[in-house]
Amino acid sequence: MAESNRKQAYIPEGSIPIENPKGTAPGFILEYSNGSIISIPGVPLEMEYLMENSVIPYLRKRFGLKHQVIQYKVLRACGLGESAIGQQIKDLMKESRNPSVGTLASVGDIRVRITAKADSPEQASGLIEKMEKEIRSRLGALIYGVDNETLHGNIARELERLNLTLSAVETFTGGIISQKLTSTGSHSFVQGIVIPIEISQRQFLGLKSEQFNSLKDDSKRFTDSLARKARNEFKTDLALAMFGKIAEKQGEGEYRMETYCSLSTSAGMENHEYSLGGELWMLRERAAIIALDVLRKYLLKAGK
Repeated sequence: MAESNRKQAYIPEGSIPIENPKGTAPGFILEYSNGSIISIPGVPLEMEYLMENSVIPYLRKRFGLKHQVIQYKVLRACGLGESAIGQQIKDLMKESRNPSVGTLASVGDIRVRITAKADSPEQASGLIEKMEKEIRSRLGALIYGVDNETLHGNIARELERLNLTLSAVETFTGGIISQKLTSTGSHSFVQGIVIPIEISQRQFLGLKSEQFNSLKDDSKRFTDSLARKARNEFKTDLALAMFGKIAEKQGEGEYRMETYCSLSTSAGMENHEYSLGGELWMLRERAAIIALDVLRKYLLKAGK
């Protein structure tokens, strides 16, 4: 037997051995008046087996633990940053213990996680349902989905439910909006076009240089024109346009940008302006999510 294997057989004096039928290294338990130290191998297959068959049963017996279930639900939100959303539910995050509430941020997307412990799945679901109702009453339309739902997936379903078609024109987001919508497989998204440079933008709008330059001086009107042209050109019920321009360089690879989103509908134009800061890849992703959220909120109104 190799010395390395012999060394694995040693355990501290006075400890309780944990036999390991899945490997050569045993685990062990050291008991104290105020707790226990448990050591087991870290190899996933061995660790999982020992946790289920030795460690958890030992802990239940030693500390008189009841059999409980842990359930959680994630509410997905966008339209405000993590700190702003946190302000609206900070008391719930601070004071609630069961269920507990926490937030997790990603680019353009905030997840609010509700975790409940109970003696049965039904009791855990009841605790989560009550907390979810309270959170929804505070955040309202900021919440767009639950668990693994996506913003673009929910938009596609709503477009289909309302029997509406959509096109998109992107000057800044590089096709991110179109890619997200295309990934849903929905026939409601008819066409997307990426026109990142002025010559392609001018050709798309069918304008001469002087007309184009005059129009682009007014970013809001320019973005409206892109959305209107896309809706007419592609013959869709709705057209979404996103335009962005660098306002200032803030550091190495970081910028402050002014973004403009326009949604052309049969009833007219919806306009939104946002100032964003960060690296370009992040700005493009956030701008795409902002544009999609503008569309989502319009569909919520249309659905009513």
